[in-house]
Amino acid sequence: MTEADVQSIALFFYFALLDDQKAIEASSQALGLGRARKQRNPNLKNSVAVVAATKSVWDKYKARVARGRPNTSVESGWLIPEGVDLGPWREFQKSASEDELLTVIWSKILKIEDDDISEGLGITQGTIRYRLGRALRKLGSMTQGVSKLKHGSTGK
Repeated sequence: MTEADVQSIALFFYFALLDDQKAIEASSQALGLGRARKQRNPNLKNSVAVVAATKSVWDKYKARVARGRPNTSVESGWLIPEGVDLGPWREFQKSASEDELLTVIWSKILKIEDDDISEGLGITQGTIRYRLGRALRKLGSMTQGVSKLKHGSTGK
């Protein structure tokens, strides 16, 4: 697994969990799983191993996550660019289905191809595209509301 794969796994759990400590723990476990998968099957694409490993570890962690109530701190070392508002993401993380949340992270944040996501999860590309479309509509409506508030629009 490359440095970029390690970074992808860390980003996945940061955005999925919004909890610094749990993200670090989960990332470490997923990295181990991903490396083990690659060792068993050297021809497996790294991105497929990343999807499979992050999903497997997510399944263990999801019950311990208070979605929509982030537990992050500046001291932890996660650097969010100045001016980035995580408000819409927090709202999306709280209200989206698990499938929608994870698919957006893999596809739009980590830039993993639909066919690699589908192979990593063992489901069809059509299912991935359906989840992604539904999720992006939901996320888009949340960011629209924020943008109207910031620009002083009253919605009239």
